[in-house]
Amino acid sequence: MQHISIYDYLLLPLYLALFYILVKRRSLRFDDVELRKIFLVAFGLRMLGSIGYSLMVQYYYGYGDAFTYYEGGNFIIDQVKDNIGNIKYLFAPASELQRVYSLEFGSSGGVNGYIAADSSAAIMKASAMISILSFNRFLITSLFLGLFSFAGQWKLFQVFNDINKYRNQKLLAFAVLYTPAIWFWSSGLLKESICLGGLGFIINILYNSIVKKKGSPVNWVVLALLVYIVYVIKSYIIAILFVSIFFTVLFIFFQKIKIVLLRVVFTLLSLLILYFSLSLSDFSEQISELAEESVMQIETFQKNYQSVQTQDESSRAGFEMSTITPTFGGMLLKSPAVIFTCLFRPFVWESRKLIILLSSLESTLLLLTVLFLLVKTRIFGFFRIVFSDPYVFFSFTLSILFATIIGFTTFNFGTMTRYKIMLLPFFYFMLVVIYTKVLEKKMPAAL
Repeated sequence: MQHISIYDYLLLPLYLALFYILVKRRSLRFDDVELRKIFLVAFGLRMLGSIGYSLMVQYYYGYGDAFTYYEGGNFIIDQVKDNIGNIKYLFAPASELQRVYSLEFGSSGGVNGYIAADSSAAIMKASAMISILSFNRFLITSLFLGLFSFAGQWKLFQVFNDINKYRNQKLLAFAVLYTPAIWFWSSGLLKESICLGGLGFIINILYNSIVKKKGSPVNWVVLALLVYIVYVIKSYIIAILFVSIFFTVLFIFFQKIKIVLLRVVFTLLSLLILYFSLSLSDFSEQISELAEESVMQIETFQKNYQSVQTQDESSRAGFEMSTITPTFGGMLLKSPAVIFTCLFRPFVWESRKLIILLSSLESTLLLLTVLFLLVKTRIFGFFRIVFSDPYVFFSFTLSILFATIIGFTTFNFGTMTRYKIMLLPFFYFMLVVIYTKVLEKKMPAAL
């Protein structure tokens, strides 16, 4: 189905010019000339990602999640056009939207099933709201989502840059803002665009409010709203975020214990409590949530998962759903392989498509970077830095938790590449900080 028309192309330069003017004016607030350049380049890449992803799903695949959300948004718009009172559907639960959709179109085809999920319905509602500003053009709607994603990522970059005391600023920009996977897969009409942008704003508000003591009532209201939005779209993101914050608070508390023996005792006791608590827990709900989303995406692209496996067996990434044991013990046994798969695969020789090849090149570069730092720090130094800096510890914990959940619930490399962009900024930040500390050790002492 054709969702990009001549009107999209006519409006595209006008909106790009408008966005550029707004971003250019914003960049003038930065005194650092290099920071201005980084800001503008990051914006340009995000706009390129919005356009590139939209063109890919239209002319290469011909179908995709973005079209599903767009069609769902159009359904909501049509309801409002028919009766202005139907604006209530923008705030209605997904079950109500599914009921109305079924009454009009029956029980098959279209966005049936997808509109019944709160997470998907949230993106459809966002598409419907943005349509007011985008003349309901698919390509322009994608630009707005890309702009939001860019804004949130910039806020996250500012936090990372401040923590690293503006050292290796350009390297940090390349890692967090310029990485192709990040700006490409978080720039379209997708859940990732809202979630990655929202997560960036959330981290920025928390950092400025708690660490910098610059909080305000407005910031806390915005924080609550963003947490709610991201939770509705992908609840596991918020769960992982707050678990990581909890572990980091414990980490800071243990650091303040000066008596080494006492610190070791408290650490071991906490680990034991954590282990037994998690052993008694059932992770079925969290596992099923992401697994179902992964399967839903695969069905959107190929209608059934078995045909994907038949066409390209080498595209498989994680484990079969039947092998997942949603208990802490079962997950713990398989987690090393799962984490490695999520972070460092696909390998180059596993690529059968151009888009997987590009992803494999990024994964290979990431693997080589980690190996380089492990050698430079003699392995123990790497983890000594991780477990001595609370910000690095937080990023490490969050990355590993994301990699574990995504690795367990993602069934091919294409899907995994898109999902793991949530952890990449934090993992890259951790590597940049470690690299910075390695360089500092080589610097001669100041006279």
